[in-house]
Amino acid sequence: MMQKGPGGEFSAVTQMGILVTNDDGIDSPGLWALAEAMSRLGETVVVAPREERSGVGTGISLHAGMSVARVPSPLPGVTAYAVGGTPGDCVILGLRRLARGHIGLVVSGINLGANLGNDILCSGTVMATLQAYFRKIPSLALSLVMDSEIQEPRFDVISKVAGVLARGIIDGTLPDVAVLNVNAPNSPPQEVKGIAVTRTASSGYVRLSEVGGRGDMTYDRGVRARDQLIIEEGTDIWAISAGLISITPLRFDVTDCNRTSTLAERVALLRSELA
Repeated sequence: MMQKGPGGEFSAVTQMGILVTNDDGIDSPGLWALAEAMSRLGETVVVAPREERSGVGTGISLHAGMSVARVPSPLPGVTAYAVGGTPGDCVILGLRRLARGHIGLVVSGINLGANLGNDILCSGTVMATLQAYFRKIPSLALSLVMDSEIQEPRFDVISKVAGVLARGIIDGTLPDVAVLNVNAPNSPPQEVKGIAVTRTASSGYVRLSEVGGRGDMTYDRGVRARDQLIIEEGTDIWAISAGLISITPLRFDVTDCNRTSTLAERVALLRSELA
C-alpha cells in the first residue's frame, strides 16, 4: 500500500485496501473484471454509480441527495455498493463512509470505450481519480478501446496490466505515481504490439457524426473517429492507433505558472489605478 509522505513521495504502509469504481454503472462487466483483478491484491470494496454516468467528468451531486445501497457481490470477500450519483460521489463516499480501514489505491474502470486526448476532461472514468488525487491516494483509470458497441469486450489483457501496475504501486516499484490513465486495445494478447508511456494528445478522440439523415448528431469514438485525427507521435491516441497499450501519467495542476509573474506586474498597475 502506498501513501504520500511529508516530502511528497509515496511510501509503503502496512494495511492494504483498494476502492474500485467506474462510470458505466454497477452492472458493467468491466467493473467486475477489474474488481476481480484487484481482489487478488488486497481487501477490495466496490462503490459504483447505480446506473451509467458516462461523460460527467468531475461532477458531484452538490445540490441533490444520493441513495446508497449495499448490493450483492459476485466476488467472495468483495463488498459492493450502488450509489445514486456520479463516479466522483462514489469515490468520496467510499473513502469517507463505506470502506473499512485505510484505502491506499483507487482504481476506476474498466471503461467500455476509449478515454484519450483532451476528452479525458469529460470522462467520469478518469476524473473519478481526481477525488483520490486530492487526498494524495494513487489511482489508476482503465479503459478498453472498442471499435464498435457491438464488439465483444476482452478484459484479459487490460486486467493483467491493471494488476501489474497496482502491484507496482503497492510495493513501491512505481515511484511517485499519482494517476495513471491506461487505454488498451480490445485485442487478444498476441495482437497487442506492446506498451508505450505516452502524453495526452492535444486533440480529442471523440467526433460528431450525423445519424438518421435528419441532421441528428451523435458522438463517435470508434475507428471512424480515429481515422479523422491528425495523430501526434508519442501521444495516447498515437499508441492506440499503433496497436499499443497506452499508459499516461496525469497531474491535476490547473495554474498557468508561466503567466503568474507577468500577471502580477499588470495587477500592480491596476492596483495603483484603482487607488
